[in-house]
Amino acid sequence: MPAAPASTTSARHPTVARPRPAGRRLRGLGPLPDECSPADRARVAAAARFRRIEAGAFLFDQGAVPVACYLVVEGSAEVRVAGRAVGRIGPGTLAGAPDVLARRARTSAAVAREAMTVWQIDGPALDRLLVTAPTFARAVAHDLGRRLREQPLAT
Repeated sequence: MPAAPASTTSARHPTVARPRPAGRRLRGLGPLPDECSPADRARVAAAARFRRIEAGAFLFDQGAVPVACYLVVEGSAEVRVAGRAVGRIGPGTLAGAPDVLARRARTSAAVAREAMTVWQIDGPALDRLLVTAPTFARAVAHDLGRRLREQPLAT
């Protein structure tokens, strides 16, 4: 069987698509708490694509049209706004979902600090999961609520 070609969206986004390893399970992911039902875990697994992001690659770029969100399994990325570091994402983070859900340009960039393993969920699949996987939808809502609580209030 020939190897899958590397997928690059631009020189700035050198991600490599890899097939999902046989038997690989969605485990240890923050947005999929233990309360997430086995049926919903299976739905997420069916909708997600296993990806390897190389160190220095952009997971997503500020201003870009969002096409997917990412469940971080391993590694970390620096979050940047206008080129300035404002935070970090790591294992257990659902990265990029707010912009996908709002259907607006990315409000930040995420650059891999080290090699990362993520599960990529494209926008239409995320929309379907929010309807068909209620325990996953509840976990996403809790994650978004937590982020809102952590944001400083504008004065």
